[in-house]
Amino acid sequence: MPRVWVIKDKREGTGNQAISLADALGYEYEIKELDSSPFAKLPNFLLGNSLLSISETCKDTFLPPWPEIVISAGRRAALISRYIKIKSQGGAFICQIMHPGYTLNKIYDMIILPNHDERQGKNIVNFTGSPNRITKEILIKAKDLWRSKFNSLERPITSLILGGSNKYMKFGEFEAQDFSKKITRMHGRLEGSIVFTTSRRTGKIGKTISDQLRGEGCKPSLEYFWGAGGDNPYMGILAYSDYLVVSGDSISMLSEACASPGGVYIYVPPNFNSKKHKRYHEELYRLGAAKPLKGVFSDWDPYNFNPTFDMAEEVKKRYHLVLNCK
Repeated sequence: MPRVWVIKDKREGTGNQAISLADALGYEYEIKELDSSPFAKLPNFLLGNSLLSISETCKDTFLPPWPEIVISAGRRAALISRYIKIKSQGGAFICQIMHPGYTLNKIYDMIILPNHDERQGKNIVNFTGSPNRITKEILIKAKDLWRSKFNSLERPITSLILGGSNKYMKFGEFEAQDFSKKITRMHGRLEGSIVFTTSRRTGKIGKTISDQLRGEGCKPSLEYFWGAGGDNPYMGILAYSDYLVVSGDSISMLSEACASPGGVYIYVPPNFNSKKHKRYHEELYRLGAAKPLKGVFSDWDPYNFNPTFDMAEEVKKRYHLVLNCK
């Protein structure tokens, strides 16, 4: 059984991708959580093959014996997996999720990139969406855990999963109003229950949307605001929802929603300007995994999928090929 290290970025969405892939591999693994130093803000090409991007305490966790397999996700973790590859004299098989932030990436044995990145190469493997933790087993456990909260809700359950502003999209008062109006029109056709949850980037606009929905007679039956404390019903939402309305700014949230049994609607604000994200949305539409949110409800048999296990099989295949070549 190979020794496996998971280099975990503290950013939840990025870190969870690495752990999800490690779970799908089926090997025992050790999580190495990154604690960044001020140098972490520098581009990877300036940091070179060093550990300058992590704290002194964190550096002490990256010592031999080196692992046989390393799984890293995101630019910051890519720097550390590159360091391990060099220090292990090429002995560690490096699987990097997301672009590592270097011009020359031949040092990585395998780079997992989504199709919408439109990058190709000998060591690049493309998939739809991102690795995620949503499996039948996880959803069954979530159903059991959240039964008392969701069983009493009137069907269908339409859950709103909201991201927030980023460099590609502003999510302010205008977008909040546009979103709320579309949900109100949709709910008028569907009826049932509304569940509403926010994420780390949502901020105060989440409360604005909640108030607007209430004002339109669409009071959420269940709400959770990120950072409010208490148990987060996110997994219960994925397990119980008949329909999921997800803002189009988060690849991770969309990937998790599409791995769940409900039909997925994507909300894209009028000012959304990320070509990469839009390519992903279009890919999901073509697959029948999602529909654009236009305020008009249309039922369909959604294509639910999780690419993580296919990714894990590709890791094993390439790892054994490397072993056989030594």
